[in-house]
Amino acid sequence: MLEQVGKTVTLYNRFHSPEATAKTVRVTLGLVTVAFSGSFCYSCGVVGLLEDFVNKFKVLTDKAELKIDRTRQVNPRTFEADFKVKHR
Repeated sequence: MLEQVGKTVTLYNRFHSPEATAKTVRVTLGLVTVAFSGSFCYSCGVVGLLEDFVNKFKVLTDKAELKIDRTRQVNPRTFEADFKVKHR
């Protein structure tokens, strides 16, 4: 799972950086936490950024899927998102 999340972060950053940059925070069997930072619009852009991360994960693996669970702002330009992992 860690390898797939790492590949997803790399792919995501290739398309979104520097506006939004993802960084893996934690990967467990049932939960993935990713930090997103950048100059994106927090009021209208967060959900789109998270959905795009989920979609890029889908492109790279068919063994699991991510579902957006919870988000929290950790500083003015960074928030963390928890994704529930559903193994297939």
